[in-house]
Amino acid sequence: MEQLRWLLLSMQHTSSNGLTRCQQKRRGFITDCLDACGPDILSEDAPLQCCCSSSWGFSADFEERSCLSRPCPAHGVCCSLAASSRWQSSAVSCSRCAWHSAASDVLLRSLCPPRCARVVVQAGERVCTFPRNEKYPVFYHETNSSSIYVGGEGMLYYYNFATSETYSVEFPVENGAQCLKPGSPEDNKNFITLIAKHGNKMLVCGTGACNPTCWHLAEKEKESPQDGRGLAPFTPDTNSLVIVDYPNIYSTIKKSQQNGKIPRFRRVKGDGELYTSDTVMQNPQFVKATTLRHEEPYQDKIYYFFREDNPDKSPEAPRNISRVAQLCKEDKGGTSSLSASKWTTFLKASLICVDPATKGNFNWLQDVFFVPASNWRDSKVYGLFTNTWGSSAVCVYSFGDIDNVFRTSKLKGYNGPNPEIKPGQCVPSGQHTPSETFKIADSHPEVEDRVEPLAPTRSPLFHNKHRYQKIGVHEVSASDGRQYTVLYLATDKGSIHKVVELPGGVHNIMELQVFSKKDPIQSMILDHERAMLYVGSTSKVVEIPMDMCGVYRNNCESCLLARDPYCGWAAGSCQSIYHNREVRQNLNLELWQGKCQKGEVKEAHSYQNVTVVPVVPFSRYYLNCPVESHYATYNWYHNDTLIKTCNNTHPQPDCFYFIQNVSHTHYGHYICVSEEDGFRQALVKEHLVNQLRFMSQKGQATMTLASWLQLLLMVVLVELFH
Repeated sequence: MEQLRWLLLSMQHTSSNGLTRCQQKRRGFITDCLDACGPDILSEDAPLQCCCSSSWGFSADFEERSCLSRPCPAHGVCCSLAASSRWQSSAVSCSRCAWHSAASDVLLRSLCPPRCARVVVQAGERVCTFPRNEKYPVFYHETNSSSIYVGGEGMLYYYNFATSETYSVEFPVENGAQCLKPGSPEDNKNFITLIAKHGNKMLVCGTGACNPTCWHLAEKEKESPQDGRGLAPFTPDTNSLVIVDYPNIYSTIKKSQQNGKIPRFRRVKGDGELYTSDTVMQNPQFVKATTLRHEEPYQDKIYYFFREDNPDKSPEAPRNISRVAQLCKEDKGGTSSLSASKWTTFLKASLICVDPATKGNFNWLQDVFFVPASNWRDSKVYGLFTNTWGSSAVCVYSFGDIDNVFRTSKLKGYNGPNPEIKPGQCVPSGQHTPSETFKIADSHPEVEDRVEPLAPTRSPLFHNKHRYQKIGVHEVSASDGRQYTVLYLATDKGSIHKVVELPGGVHNIMELQVFSKKDPIQSMILDHERAMLYVGSTSKVVEIPMDMCGVYRNNCESCLLARDPYCGWAAGSCQSIYHNREVRQNLNLELWQGKCQKGEVKEAHSYQNVTVVPVVPFSRYYLNCPVESHYATYNWYHNDTLIKTCNNTHPQPDCFYFIQNVSHTHYGHYICVSEEDGFRQALVKEHLVNQLRFMSQKGQATMTLASWLQLLLMVVLVELFH
């Protein structure tokens, strides 16, 4: 009987032209894939592997979208779709994701899932693929250019996305250097770890087989090698930070392999070398650093963000504390022989990111992004935090608040009198911090007050259950003349969430799947001038425009419901704000319906442009409706009768209607209609017809005898099974 069943299935999968239905990539024939895989086993001869979900969610639209991994049905078979990864989502928009705490009346944003279904970047479009996988890639992009540099193992790659110009420069290990005690074979290679603009040349540094080496690159030619100790690690190291602020260079990389394991923050090039005392940080993990100009040059600061071990070892205390540290750029070091090479203006403070409603503490600083302002006090820090449960939060701080904490707070554990020059205070150019001041700061480097998020809420901008790893922030001027802040958040699954701050709350607009295989995102660089994202993995780098207006279904309502500040409706299409400043947008709490004209609305229940689908009687069939907005409701209608509803309670990539056994009552018109905020549109229209009658009506009496026998035998066997 089992052999007979597989014989039947093989006939069902074969059409008159000899191709399987899966190979034909026909919508609705995902059931053939399921049958080919079998209910209990995965056949090696299956014409196409399938994707399954706990709700019978099978992605059948092979020509448009890639399969999204989901849990398997109860029988435990899970196949993965090995089909095209190219598709353009027809997304609509995200409704407001905000809620109020009645007790505190504080507006909290628990960010909803991305409004748009996952948008996959089209393969081959604006993509630079490396000749080989690079285990430790580093990336450099100069703002307002279309090019990118990528450093790998003994190689520097250059690619220009606008002109397609590409070249590579080799950086082998110099003079046959080798590690005395290599920890692994990789240690005897030269991994590029730094690419930066240094003056009018490029600075390239690498590990050099335990012999850190740097080169200057000009006009595609590298100059003589230089000592790179302090600029590149001896072996690939993720806990390294280098900031080039010409002519100064700051680094957290140790200069000698015998320096021990205590990391320091150094000025390694420029105005004289300085380093932090070994006692001011406890096992720091550096995140990011920046320099900030003040009114007086001697008050210019360096701020760096890091995590360190918590000195409080009690069970209820978090293991790590997130910190911000300050240094004066013109610090000249101390006056004694013991302090002459040490920073004398170091202070550190705790960063707080706590949800006041749940008291949830997000204490693990993952990444930060700096947003400058004309007044340095208004410059912002967007901090990305996670907690032990894998949730994420974004807290926003101002440098004015950070500076105020360092200037006015008492030192933790210090009860003595304050000297004339306070700890952390910058002194006029050419002067040294008094020895007394340095001694106090060196023994009490932490201030008591903690840095809290921006007023008035002093709470996270939002939090959710995704584990974000990187953050980028871009400000865009919309058609109403206002500036809107858009956040790009890289997940641990190789995707990016696009989130916008609007007057009504924080909206998660879309999820962008950058790499088809969900490769981890190694780098995410924002070009604010050209409104581009540069996203890198170990195998490629992709250029992505921020104004992806083409992903929204091309009608007025979908364009406006998206609430994407980059996009608006004009001249019958959803256009970029950079191409047309007069577009209509819906970025506030006003009603959007009046902004679309009647002629721009398509009738949801119209039977125009219906796809006719011949289906064999007694077979199984899936109707697939792509979920374009997680905030819309999707309804399947059969001959104008509602047969299934999918809502956003449990967001899924598709809304399926499964016909277990096709009979004459199942033929007819099927329409999937989405409804969001009063807007209805038809996403899928299919007319199921009896395949035998359809072929007869189409004059296909010329079918071969073998084809008729196959169909007849199939019908007979199906009848037997039923």
